[in-house]
Amino acid sequence: MSNYSAKAAIKKPVRLMIAVFILISCLFLFGKDAFRKNNIDDTVVLTGNLLLFLISLFNTYRSASAIDNPNPQVFVRAFYGGFLIRLLVCGAAAFVYIYSQQGIINKPALFICLGIYIIYSLIETTTLKRIFNDKQKTPE
Repeated sequence: MSNYSAKAAIKKPVRLMIAVFILISCLFLFGKDAFRKNNIDDTVVLTGNLLLFLISLFNTYRSASAIDNPNPQVFVRAFYGGFLIRLLVCGAAAFVYIYSQQGIINKPALFICLGIYIIYSLIETTTLKRIFNDKQKTPE
């Protein structure tokens, strides 16, 4: 039996996610005036950043727990389930935003949220890949 634990290996990447969250939040909190001059709604970006951060944390922990399972299908279900959760939550959030604004949306803020989505997805995917590879290298 291997003594490798994916849950223990996830601490460093979670710190990276927290650092990215804080960096983006600080950028938009302290640079409000500059972004508003360029017609970027900081509230949309900050809300999107928080939402994507929480979803990424949830999915990363869920998938990392599944890596420890001896059945490989558990990890595949967790990973694709996380993708589906992210897609549905982001779609629902976009729908609520567009509906609440009566069609007058802030496209630059949505594109920034798309960039944040890509950043968190890359962190999550590379984290899980690294954890999976480390587990494969660990002798049983």
